[in-house]
Amino acid sequence: MNAKSNPIVIRPDTKIGNIAAENDDEFLFNCFVDHPALASVLDTTSPQMLVSGRTGSGKTAIIRMVEHQKDHVDKIDLHELALNYIANSDIIRFLNALDIDLDLFFQALWKHVLCIEFIRMRFSVKNADDSRGIFSRIREAFSKNDRKNSAIKYLENWEDKFWITMDTNIREITSKLESQIGASLGLEVEKFKANAGYSRTLSAEKRAEVTSRAKKIVNADQLTELSKVLDLLAEYDQGDKFRQFYILIDRLDEKWVDESIRFSLIRALIECLKSFRKIPSLKIAVAMRADVLERVIQESKDLGFQREKYDDYFLRIVWKKDQLKQLVEKRVNFLYRRKYTSENIHFGDVFSTNVGRREPFDYMVERTLYRPRDIISFVNLCLTQAQGNSQVTARDIRAAEGEYSRIRLQALEEEWRSALPSLAVAVRKFAKHGVRFTLGSVSTKDFVEDLVIDIAGIECPPCDLIANECAAYLKNQTIPHLLRIAKMVTCELYRIGAIGIKTGAQERFIYAYQDTPVVSVEMVDTDTRIHIHPMLHRALNLAEQKV
Repeated sequence: MNAKSNPIVIRPDTKIGNIAAENDDEFLFNCFVDHPALASVLDTTSPQMLVSGRTGSGKTAIIRMVEHQKDHVDKIDLHELALNYIANSDIIRFLNALDIDLDLFFQALWKHVLCIEFIRMRFSVKNADDSRGIFSRIREAFSKNDRKNSAIKYLENWEDKFWITMDTNIREITSKLESQIGASLGLEVEKFKANAGYSRTLSAEKRAEVTSRAKKIVNADQLTELSKVLDLLAEYDQGDKFRQFYILIDRLDEKWVDESIRFSLIRALIECLKSFRKIPSLKIAVAMRADVLERVIQESKDLGFQREKYDDYFLRIVWKKDQLKQLVEKRVNFLYRRKYTSENIHFGDVFSTNVGRREPFDYMVERTLYRPRDIISFVNLCLTQAQGNSQVTARDIRAAEGEYSRIRLQALEEEWRSALPSLAVAVRKFAKHGVRFTLGSVSTKDFVEDLVIDIAGIECPPCDLIANECAAYLKNQTIPHLLRIAKMVTCELYRIGAIGIKTGAQERFIYAYQDTPVVSVEMVDTDTRIHIHPMLHRALNLAEQKV
């Protein structure tokens, strides 16, 4: 049966699900495409703990499928943690004013919270009696092992507290640091509270003395103790090879804590995750948007945090064309069977008219960054355009494309606004050259200076490298800066998916979501050809061209 032999009128509420996985239960669980990323997250022996991808690539969907499929799962709600208690702490603000690196403290905070959370889940701790009972069992298991004394002593301090909530854990640990700093530097803290600019008035000698005393308190001792606790838990857990436990963290891109410490906390979380690989039955999975990771790297003050060091731990979600086709087929069939008929209806039954010479799905998927959210959004807009009819025509697809393109451009700018707000200006400037052009044509003095002036007119954080380069040009105005700025903008627009590039006459156009995700300034030159992604053509008022 198909839509032609038995016409079904498309109603106004017809759609193949919501673009946000947290609001898409029915379609998500009934039409999930068995993506390899899910198997990697479910595998407790896999080192891949950081689920990385662009917005709309399916990170939250995978996290939700783990919840759906497994029994022993704890999903941490970042909004319920007391992390703003840290941001609002006078002691923490005092330490920040002295430029004291709080990374070790933040790592210890995460490691402690995750340890306690695992103990609570692993032993089904629900109250103080359970808590004391579990500690007794652990202490008895290692009573003859002197090497575990330090770990036992650490856990003893929490003997009746394994059941308390994570926000209480965070408050207790932060309060302990506050008490220690207050006891040692109470007078200095009071002066800081009375005058926020106090730290800037300190003499070099006094500043060095205060900093030295503070650093002795904010040290790695607790991290060392927690590493021993993890060793103990790993050894204790060797006997239970059949149960698997999952701690899931999502929505790191939202405002769950004050911006002053958000990226420092995320960095510390990433740093401490590796140590939990010691526990064979536990898998911690953290969903992280690509631009958030980029901002974390940019915000890092030292060279110790490098992307390459964590490659083994990152699971990058990449979709292929046939997987997206399968996703759409499943959702269209589920939609029609649920609303209209018991027969199977396929995508081609509803979208049956070619767009020019292109198959409908091919035309539509070429206007995506190969992400589920893109294609779901496009199909839904087409169905809305075709309401009252039995099929989606080429005219409906082209009409829907205008709104789809506008939404995608806006979403792209919002996605990268935190890390690279200058790109919103750059993509519109580049588009003035048409669909295709060379890097050389956007390297001229007039063009780059116009770009620099526009970028200088918007507020950009220190982490925006393009904005920094533009500021340097305004000071020095050297010719080499012109080409470097054009190259940097090209590489960054490529990375976010706004353009494709062609580096040689015999080469094809490449795109970040299909090919290499990053290109360096050394890989492009004035002969490099640039293609504005078809997804953005309508929003940027660009005419179609063959590539």
